[in-house]
Amino acid sequence: MNVGVINESFKIENRAGLTPSGVSFLIEKGHTVYVQAGAGLKSGYTNEDYASQGAKIVFTEEEVFGRSDVVLNISPLNQEEIKLVKKDQVLFGFHHLAVARKNLVEELLQKNIIMIGYEIVEEEHEVLPFFEGLSEVAGQMCLVIAGHYLQTNQGGRGMILGGVVSVPPATAVIIGSGVLARSATRAMLGAGAHTIVLGHNMDRLRRIEEMTNGRVQTLIGSKYNLARMTKVADVLIGAVLRPGERAPIMITREMVKTMRKGSVVIDLAIDQGGCIETSRPTTLEQPTFVDEGIIHYCVPNFTSSVSRTSTKVLSNTVVRYLHQIGEVGIEKALAAHAELARGVYIYKGSIAKKNIAERFGLQSKELFA
Repeated sequence: MNVGVINESFKIENRAGLTPSGVSFLIEKGHTVYVQAGAGLKSGYTNEDYASQGAKIVFTEEEVFGRSDVVLNISPLNQEEIKLVKKDQVLFGFHHLAVARKNLVEELLQKNIIMIGYEIVEEEHEVLPFFEGLSEVAGQMCLVIAGHYLQTNQGGRGMILGGVVSVPPATAVIIGSGVLARSATRAMLGAGAHTIVLGHNMDRLRRIEEMTNGRVQTLIGSKYNLARMTKVADVLIGAVLRPGERAPIMITREMVKTMRKGSVVIDLAIDQGGCIETSRPTTLEQPTFVDEGIIHYCVPNFTSSVSRTSTKVLSNTVVRYLHQIGEVGIEKALAAHAELARGVYIYKGSIAKKNIAERFGLQSKELFA
């Protein structure tokens, strides 16, 4: 099997599809890995690092797509990259089709490819392996981001998260109860913030309470509770995750208007459209904007700012799935491994996810139907 890693740095993406260690693993299994020159530089890996582990360094995206059976991508493919996709190729990466443009989806359908999304690969018990790893990174980064933008010279409220003797801590309100929310909760609670979590799933809320020994306040995410808690938030974290779907709007503009000026919003669901009405995608170069007097941090690929750690997380996760595909071929791997099958967006000219097809007014076809 030929695996390709493209250089996505021009999209303000610092992560790479594989580490040299990941390349070494695949080479040992008898596969060939093509790495576009410079793909790992922003993660601290040189072309020589990859070549020393057996990768073949190529110099254009055209070469990567032209030589590879499976192409790995981190940021969703853009129109120019989609034109390079070969017929029958396997695309494995973050795709976020729920917020993609219809013309791009239609072009992919015409190429008879198989598209697997990291964000919807799902193991038993609702475990999302790619999100599990990155969510731990994201949770810790929420701590850094919130602490930074709450500072007076950043336009924030002039607070620290944990408080000090005679001064109460900041209040962190987290919307959601899944893997992202749990990670953010650990980070905020660990910093000493007064932490409140709102969600709809009682079992997940109970898990958060047990995980924190009851040190967080949990509430059902009703409109009434969301409005009430938004008012007291110094940091509001949107951590609603619905794999393969657009994130629902949980916090309205009217709710944001009630927040205290200089508070900070971090919308972790922005990859899937955002769960806060005032959110809009930003970049690592210009990560924030102010709306209704509130600082908004809404970077879709924000774990890219700690690119080395994030690249290791993704590489360590993807190599075992690549090994499964390489052992028996993509069709048999999908049939034998339900978690991979759940990750399929497009299968040979058809959309495999009903909700995605409905969004674009297209027909869906169940995998292996």
